[in-house]
Amino acid sequence: MGTTTSKGRYKVNDPSHDTSYLLDQFVSNQLLFETYDNATMKYMQQAEENNDAHANYQLGYFYHHGLGYKCNKDLEKAYKYYEKAVQQEHPTAMYMMSQLLGSDKRKNNDQHVKVMSEKKLINTKARYYIRSAAQDPYYSNAHEELGYHYVYSSVWRREIKEIFSSYRNVVKNSSDASKEELARIYNELGYLAVRLNASEDQAVFRKAFDFFKRAAELGNPAGYFNIGGWLYYNGFGVEKDENKKLEYYRRAAHDGHPRALYIVANNYHFSYLESRDSELESALDLFLSASQYGFAEILYFIGEFFLYGRGGVKQDFDKALDFFERAAVATDFTTGRGNAWSNYVLGYMYEKGHGVECDHSRAAHHYALSAKKQYYVAYCRLAKLVEKGKLKTSDLATAVELYQGAVDSDDDFAVCYALYRLGKIYNKPSGNFYDPVKAKSYLRAAQANQLYAVKIQDTAVVGQLYRSGVMYEKGLGVAVNRDLAIKYYQKAAELSKQSYNMFERYNGDKAQKCFDRLAFRGTADAEDLQEDSTE
Repeated sequence: MGTTTSKGRYKVNDPSHDTSYLLDQFVSNQLLFETYDNATMKYMQQAEENNDAHANYQLGYFYHHGLGYKCNKDLEKAYKYYEKAVQQEHPTAMYMMSQLLGSDKRKNNDQHVKVMSEKKLINTKARYYIRSAAQDPYYSNAHEELGYHYVYSSVWRREIKEIFSSYRNVVKNSSDASKEELARIYNELGYLAVRLNASEDQAVFRKAFDFFKRAAELGNPAGYFNIGGWLYYNGFGVEKDENKKLEYYRRAAHDGHPRALYIVANNYHFSYLESRDSELESALDLFLSASQYGFAEILYFIGEFFLYGRGGVKQDFDKALDFFERAAVATDFTTGRGNAWSNYVLGYMYEKGHGVECDHSRAAHHYALSAKKQYYVAYCRLAKLVEKGKLKTSDLATAVELYQGAVDSDDDFAVCYALYRLGKIYNKPSGNFYDPVKAKSYLRAAQANQLYAVKIQDTAVVGQLYRSGVMYEKGLGVAVNRDLAIKYYQKAAELSKQSYNMFERYNGDKAQKCFDRLAFRGTADAEDLQEDSTE
């Protein structure tokens, strides 16, 4: 009837489903292009008024890929904008501009703006990849591609080694180089020393430490960042030390390294507890400083501050909406989830009319975009809109497939919620999907996951506690137990009051109503029916 995964998650033994094809029907190209165009207008203003490096990069990216109505695909324009950003040492622009360079040995160069000899192409791309990755590996794919080419291409390997030697010569004859150039080269020497040290020779790592330190002393904050992120994080040439890592991140942030600013901001930010407002003010200041490179995750977190009125700013839905919409289409860190998170929050705002006019079609659009980025909770919210008949496409079979897509994921919360919803669908006698055996199987799996989160991992969120209350009250997959229902409702309500998160508060409010109803009145028939129609 069921099985547990290696993570302890309980699932139903149903075959996996490919549900990604379902999502496109909910995406509005007009809304998507309008979002790109709004972002384009802001980037153009920033580029024209301040020659902003990140704005130039984003405009290059939009023209490169033809995103929106205003930025038809134009590789020449893309290259010019990238080039402006590269002149200001923008790391992602370095990588993307390299993609517009081609070899004169290749016949099809219609996707390239500049063509050169194969040797020059490899040398040029290698130098840009090193410059990009040495600032931070997560700004672009330069770090990964550089490592791949070094291992599998003897030509690339030779060029990279020659670049390393040429940089050593530059620092030996430092009187011929500017302070800024020396700082950059020392940082890149440190990066290459780490990247090429396949044998993990500790003496080489210690030399990398010296390179990075010298780069930082000359004014390049990436030196401090790399000491923390490469050396103390991995124990390369030093003892692995989390506190030292954070210390060097803070030094890099103090000197203006955008990624370091973001990481230090997150250390303050990652809590929804009311008691941390003073730390959230520091976090917002750091996020705003980090937004000189407005990657999606950074914009998303700034949007959260305005959405909730936290960190010393007043609640401002218009500003929140602006940041979320920009984040939804902005480039992100290579491991970033800012696009998916932003679309999910936009979907929820439009679904519930939270600071905007309620619009279920817009909500579905954003949920679908989030789901396409493998954010599986968005599958659930989209499925529920379909299930409850809120959209023109309200085929219950589609909702079931979308829920199943979440069940097949590795997202614990999405799996748990989707199992619960599927159990309720199969448990409805008047529905076309009525199947009491399946209903019992799904509901038991949902409850097993919720109990695992509550009792084993101690990671339950308000929604899971609330749904445990519902299941014990109604006997969904478990024996009816009024006392346990009251207990879970109370825990959900109390936990939500410690949070400013709108998802937690929403479920907490429902839990409080259910607690009040059971604890003080003990009857529920009319409200049971209402509850069953909404949750």
